[in-house]
Amino acid sequence: MIESAATTSAPSKELLSIEDLPDEVLEFVLGFLPPYKDIHDCMLVSKRWRRCVRNVIKIKRRNLNKAINDFDIVWKTITPAAMAPTITKRYSHSAAVHDNSMYVFGGCTCSMTTFNDLWRLDLSKRLWVRPLTMGTYPSPKACSTMVCYKDSLVLFGGWTYPPSYPLHQSWHLFNELHTYDIKANRWTCINTAVTPPPTAGHSVSIHGNWMVIFGGLQRASNVVHSTKTNDIWKLNLETWNWYKQETFGHLKPQERYGQSQTVLDDENVLIMGGSGGPQIFFSDIWILNMKGNHWKWIKVEVRNSHHAPPNLWCNPVCKIEDKLIVLSKSRQNPQSPFMFISRGVWTPPVDPRGDNRGELLQRRPGRIDMADRVVDHDENVNGRRGTLKGVKRNNAGDEAERQMLLSDPNKPGPSGAPEPNERMGLAAFNDPNVDVDQKMNARRLLRQEKMKLSEEKLKAKLCIAAKHKAKEFSKPKKNVLGMYVLDVAHALDSEPYVTWMPIKDPDLERDGPEETMLYTFVSGKSELIMFGGIHKDDGSLIACTTNLSQQVSNSLHFITAPRYVI
Repeated sequence: MIESAATTSAPSKELLSIEDLPDEVLEFVLGFLPPYKDIHDCMLVSKRWRRCVRNVIKIKRRNLNKAINDFDIVWKTITPAAMAPTITKRYSHSAAVHDNSMYVFGGCTCSMTTFNDLWRLDLSKRLWVRPLTMGTYPSPKACSTMVCYKDSLVLFGGWTYPPSYPLHQSWHLFNELHTYDIKANRWTCINTAVTPPPTAGHSVSIHGNWMVIFGGLQRASNVVHSTKTNDIWKLNLETWNWYKQETFGHLKPQERYGQSQTVLDDENVLIMGGSGGPQIFFSDIWILNMKGNHWKWIKVEVRNSHHAPPNLWCNPVCKIEDKLIVLSKSRQNPQSPFMFISRGVWTPPVDPRGDNRGELLQRRPGRIDMADRVVDHDENVNGRRGTLKGVKRNNAGDEAERQMLLSDPNKPGPSGAPEPNERMGLAAFNDPNVDVDQKMNARRLLRQEKMKLSEEKLKAKLCIAAKHKAKEFSKPKKNVLGMYVLDVAHALDSEPYVTWMPIKDPDLERDGPEETMLYTFVSGKSELIMFGGIHKDDGSLIACTTNLSQQVSNSLHFITAPRYVI
């Protein structure tokens, strides 16, 4: 009776659900979802959720823009496990984003070969998937361009290493045009009557139903060596016809490759940086106006150039609102020592003939065709520094020693006194060759012992050096990638100019990944995605002159805005 009275007097508790949360709290909870498929599926719950999801997407974009303006970004790194089934390490590959996935094609390996595989990164789950594609596969290649048009990927150009035989071939360029139908999961090779020359290292952008390419390294059909160019080609993505576009006036950029190309609007594209060959780096910026049939080049003034990145060659660019983001060597990085990697990777060479010449060569860009490699005169096709065993050789030193011992029976010993001649006995048993051979064998044994001692000392030194290198590998990274921001808000004015923004707090650059080159850098939904490349950190370059597996990366790096508390 007492218990029933107590239960009736106690207030009843109502069950609460997520629908009872305020909009601000619900948006904060939804903000933890990846800005891809999962958060878009939440729009199907109710009208209220649809409104909240739209606010979350808008807030994420605004926060990323604010984080870039303040240089207050967050790095998130995903490194695949050693034995996990995932994409292979690579550099000089191509990447493009379509809906909730990032696609990666081709690239170079650690063993001086190229890929022609296609991988898809599920940006919601952060997992790699390799589609079992059908159709006509592209050739294995690197330094090609891949862009997204509707539900297809358009792949053009590229280069690959020469085959082993026949010898002394230069690397091969391509002018192949392939499309990948994402829904049908099929590659298609498109053959056209008119096509650009074989090209690599060019830049590309999509404008409506046109694909525009600029510059690069090209090779004509009747030419052996490659040449840089500043030609413009455009492809109609509906009829698949190529056209070479001429420009109005004499003002135009110099021939180059490795530049970046960014769409400003439907009629203007921005070209930045690039390389014109050894010791030629570009940091200039141009606008290509594509209005009407008469296209023209416009030179853009660059302000605050002392805040620009040290390198604008082979640096991908992402555009967020009216800002261009470039990743390059951090402002806090010390001057990295000159590096030498294996023959398959282009790097500035070191000249041992003098310090002054070495300083000049330090400013040179590398070569992909291995032309800067120092010639080793002891190298041959099958091996190096070897001798054939079992072959009788005429050793002039041993023969001279033998004649000396035969002609001087009373050769002085170490003390200066003549050595006793044991051949003064019976003449019938006096064979001079027997005694001389014994002395020569003794001296040979002595030389062999000295060689063994020197080999043991050398092995001990190598072991000590290996231990030091292992310690250096375990040290924290020294050189990191820094973010550089270019303000292009006034790039389309009557007197156009762009401005490199100064960093507000240099300490904000300490969390970046290791200094890397030949990576891809694309824009996702409210985040920027960096993949692959070659590490340039001092610690990762030591003892890697023949094996690039320690340098080439398959890590993913995401740039996002910091999460703000309600």
